[in-house]
Amino acid sequence: MEPVVEPVYNRKHPGTLAYKKFFYKNAIKGVLRPHRVIFKKRRVGRDDHFVLYPQGQKKWYKLFGVPEDVTVPFTYSDFSRAVGFMEVIEGLQSNFKHLLHLKSEIWFYRELIPGEAYIIDYLFEDVLQIKPDKAAMIGCSAISRNGEQYMKMRDHFVIKDLPPRDAVYLQKDTSDQFKGITRVPAEPLDSARMEEIYIPADLAKRYGDTSGDYNIVHTSPLMARLFGYERTFIQGLCSANLIMSRLCMGGIKLRHFTITFGRPVFMDSTVYLYYTDHEYRLQDQDNRVLCFGQINCAEDFSA
Repeated sequence: MEPVVEPVYNRKHPGTLAYKKFFYKNAIKGVLRPHRVIFKKRRVGRDDHFVLYPQGQKKWYKLFGVPEDVTVPFTYSDFSRAVGFMEVIEGLQSNFKHLLHLKSEIWFYRELIPGEAYIIDYLFEDVLQIKPDKAAMIGCSAISRNGEQYMKMRDHFVIKDLPPRDAVYLQKDTSDQFKGITRVPAEPLDSARMEEIYIPADLAKRYGDTSGDYNIVHTSPLMARLFGYERTFIQGLCSANLIMSRLCMGGIKLRHFTITFGRPVFMDSTVYLYYTDHEYRLQDQDNRVLCFGQINCAEDFSA
């Protein structure tokens, strides 16, 4: 039986009161509820009226300091994806404190046109047990208009502290695709270019105002410590969009982009982006790899 398509209501854009009420209400519920991982079936959702507003696009360019003559395929649909993500996590009954964004992979086909309406299809694909106490959650999204695909995205999240009573119902990962995924040595990339980047103390807040990711673990030192971090750090997709902006400003036209998150990118810090035409690494001042990925390495760029 095909899963029922569930409507995803994006509340128009991150600045609306309706969106903020939805986000904070679900965020509070998400950190207070008992932790479970109950996966029964694949889920399919659809946002049938996503609009990239011109003013919203300008905020993204201003946030990352990108000149108007440079094209960057920012993840403009973050606020719609946040709505779908929260509803799925509520269905799993998982507590937000046990979730980590592990990896994203994005394919770019066409540039989004400001003012036009798009359809975003979501697939909550699977939850796999990767260790006795950990699971991986996999989700996909695709943006289209008039039957033409504009962007695809695949996300992996780690669910920590997997309850044993729920683990017995999960399929085990047999591909080893998650094994050692975050352990990358800081060896130099051959013929790499380097850019030094300062991460301002308010970047996470400004990214939340732009993207709709208002997760206070990134803006509140107290919440960061409660989640087990020494201090606040920027959102995973903030790192991704920051890196994509610098790659595009460096003359790279993105068709495919991956990012794997290894360590937090702390605010009020200096980081170093090393990149070639095919891969990159973001490292801190102690030469530790914070995140890494590939550029334009996928064989199939078609929809």
